Amino acid sequence: MPQVLTANRLSDGEVVYLAPDGTWVEGIDAAQVVNDADAALATGQQAERDRKIVHAYLFDITPNHRPMKMREIIRAAGPTVRTDLGKQAR
Repeated sequence: MPQVLTANRLSDGEVVYLAPDGTWVEGIDAAQVVNDADAALATGQQAERDRKIVHAYLFDITPNHRPMKMREIIRAAGPTVRTDLGKQAR
């Protein structure tokens, strides 16, 4: 099952994803599909130690790069109570 590494950016709480170039991006479409879970988690742990992100973890995605679980669907889309805020407002 393909996976993506996600976390929250420490500076503003925004949901972010690890990109292929090692940066943290806001859009799941730009996220890296993880081939090596241990290496990805080590990258997340280092970013936590560097105080860039918090709570890095992997989650499963579909073959078309969409989250499989409702929690991740909501995190990718933004808040459900205020559609004028967050990612859906952009």
